[in-house]
Amino acid sequence: MSQMTFARIYEEKRSFVLSLAVLVVLAILYVVFGQSNWAEGPVESATRFCEKISDGLIKEPVNAFSNFTYIIVGLVILWNMPSKQEAAANPMLEGGLYPTLFAVGSMYIGIGSFAMHGTNTNWGTSMDWTGMLFFISFPVYYNLSRQFQWSDKLFMSVFFTMFFLTAVLDTYASNNNHVLIENFSDSKKLRLNQITRDYMWSLYIGTWIIQEAKNLTQNRLVWMIALPLVACVTLSVGVPVMQILILCVMFVGIAMVLHFKPGQTLVRNPNPHLWYGVGCYVVGNIVWRFGRDGEAACNPDTLFQYHALWHVFTGLAVYFFYRYFITENNQKSH
Repeated sequence: MSQMTFARIYEEKRSFVLSLAVLVVLAILYVVFGQSNWAEGPVESATRFCEKISDGLIKEPVNAFSNFTYIIVGLVILWNMPSKQEAAANPMLEGGLYPTLFAVGSMYIGIGSFAMHGTNTNWGTSMDWTGMLFFISFPVYYNLSRQFQWSDKLFMSVFFTMFFLTAVLDTYASNNNHVLIENFSDSKKLRLNQITRDYMWSLYIGTWIIQEAKNLTQNRLVWMIALPLVACVTLSVGVPVMQILILCVMFVGIAMVLHFKPGQTLVRNPNPHLWYGVGCYVVGNIVWRFGRDGEAACNPDTLFQYHALWHVFTGLAVYFFYRYFITENNQKSH
């Protein structure tokens, strides 16, 4: 490849090239620091998924490498972004902030989950959760910014402030997992890390469902309430009853606020990509249950791991959700 050719690619696909460079640097750092840390040391934080923990740099190879699904999806989005940052009616069709954050969020999931499954350390687990929270919070704040016509500056202030506070709390909790309530529900304790890993994670998902239900049903409250409640009850695995009740009450409150203060309706075409994305996520949620340590379907010694399949399905869901977001074509005021 000539220097001119590379210069042209860098100029037109700068975000893609820089992301590749960051990935290479992270891979080198992983090997360098891993040799003297988790490669030789005892397992610090087992993930409790089915795959047998191996010796060396990568503790769960199949579960770790399946995270390249998210990374590839992020790179594909960056590669297909317009080379010129021209203003468009739909910001996700521009070559700027919003599609870049969506792509970075996808890659952050993959990097964080690789760190967790690769190292079995507390910091790796925190990377995994902060990556998921970074990504899942983006659609919520992006939708709010579109509905209420936020400036880019306001969006970035809200999004990054909330992420920073969440990341700090989750990182602290992963190393100092205090018990907040001793007998919370079903004889289970409420721990500090559940605030981010159970409540905020579920809250973002439910709020996103409410937002899309609002847009797709023309602000019908019954759907805005029913859909997140159904998702909360059916997709939750082994969580205390009190947690489900608290989340359901919060979803009802959020749905009512968005119903009576709707802002602008976002017109997007759900066919087929939204349904593909939802389908992939639901199937991924089902196979995730089979990938836990101790399940009847668990075979720790095989290359086929259900948790790896969860990574593949949810990675595809990320791509389909991106394709859904780029269908937005106009807005209607209420």
